[in-house]
Formats: sequence, structure tokens, C-alpha cells
Amino acid sequence: MSFRSEEIVKRFESSHRSDRLGHAYLLTGGSEEAVDSLAHQLATYILGGEAEGHPDFYRVRPESKSRRITVEQMRDLEKSLYLKPFKAPCKVAIVSSAERMCLGQAEAANAFLKTLEEPPNGTLLLMCSVRPQLLLPTIISRCLRLDLLAEANPEAPAEMLPFFEKWFSGKAGPVRVYARASALTSYWQQIREKLEDRELPGEEDGVTEEALKALIEGEFQLARQETLANLQREYWKKATHQETGKMAKSTLRAIIALEELQQSLQFNIDQNLAVERACLKIEGQI
Repeated sequence: MSFRSEEIVKRFESSHRSDRLGHAYLLTGGSEEAVDSLAHQLATYILGGEAEGHPDFYRVRPESKSRRITVEQMRDLEKSLYLKPFKAPCKVAIVSSAERMCLGQAEAANAFLKTLEEPPNGTLLLMCSVRPQLLLPTIISRCLRLDLLAEANPEAPAEMLPFFEKWFSGKAGPVRVYARASALTSYWQQIREKLEDRELPGEEDGVTEEALKALIEGEFQLARQETLANLQREYWKKATHQETGKMAKSTLRAIIALEELQQSLQFNIDQNLAVERACLKIEGQI
């Protein structure tokens, strides 16, 4: 269930006053700025003063050229968390864009699991993500989740409209299964080509070829998941204009299939096979 920012703050303060505060929270929402702002507000409350610049406040965000959160960043955070608080009774750490710990082989996320499960005494961890579907289940299970209610449903980017037109056209049946699979994989190929054609940092900027590949792959993974999230929202939007039980059932089937596709891609299952299976499920063929 999603809550407005002020409701989350009130619940958080109430838990703190009654000594029922958890040690790790996952804050999610539709906007990185809104989620980070909420985390900063909670950190400021716990520290008893402005978080930025406070000696007991720590923040981790993607800073490498590959736009990942690295193992080194998380290990540095762990070392800091084991220090005694300097001023406040509690240390607070915010991890922004936490899903970027889980890109590639998720080394950074795996390195932080034990600390996330059993942090040092007097530690509060605030994990922020607008793409929680990219987080490892082991990360999510170790946090108390607070979903920030979006002020408005985000609109899909304009470049997706031609794809939507292809996806929702055609008569139901096996032919549409493979037409949809082709449309989706082609759309993702276009995204990858655009990422590869961008002006990116090179060796003269101190970026190795391996790091550049990691940058492109990480951005592609996020764009691919964002496509599926937008597609799910489009199904819900269309469902509001239909009242039949048949439509409601098909919408739910499609959304579940797309969620399963997101999970399959997260575990590096072959993209084409995963897409074809999802399209078969959406069409009710399996």
C-alpha cells in the first residue's frame, strides 16, 4: 500500500517514539527526487539536525563511470557503520538508486547482505529505489518497505507510442504472440543501438573498454525493465475503459506475465526465450 510523504513521516516518528523502529527500510516511489527527499527528511529527524554534513550521516549513490554502485563503495560504507557515533545516538546511511547495486552479477549487493541483515548497533539504513523490481529478493526481504504514493501516474515516453500501437494491434491468436515478441525485441534492440551510439567517455577520460561495456549494459538493463513497467501501466490504463470480466481477467494475466518476464531477465535467462514465453502467457496459449 502506498502512502503520502507526510503519512510515512508520521508513521516513522511514531515507531521511533515507541522504540519500534526497524534497522533497514526500503523506500520506493515513482520519482528519484521524491524518494531521496523523503529519505533525507527521515535521516534529519533521526539525527536531530540537518543530515547533510552531519558526522553520523552517510550516503552512497552511483558515482562510477559505469553508473553502478560498486563493491568498494559498499565496503567503505560498512567500515563507516562500524564506527561509534560521533554526535547522534544513531548513525544513518542512505543508499540512493539501490537497484544499481544489483546490476551485472550483483557483487555490491551480495557484499552488503550480511550488514543489511545485522547492522551494527545504533544504525539505520534507508535504501531508496524507483525500480524495486531490479533489487535482489534477498535485499527486499531484509527491509521494511515504505511505498511513496505518486502524485500522478507517470506518462510513458513519446517514443514508446509506436511500440504500443504495434503491441496492442492485431487479432488474438498465435500470430499476435510472435508479432508482439518481435515488436518487443526490436524495440529493445533500438534502445541498445541508441546507447551504443551515444557520445560516451573513452580511454582518454580514464574509462576502460570493460567499464564502458558495463555502463552500456547497465543502462540497457534499466531501460528494458522500464519498458516493461510502462507496458504494465498501459494495460491498467486500458482496463479502466473496459468493464467486462473477460477484459479484467486478460489484463491481470498480462500484468502477471510481464512481472514474471521482469524477474526472468533479472536472472539472466535468455531474452528471446523469456519474451516468447511471456507473450504466449499473455495470449493464454500456455
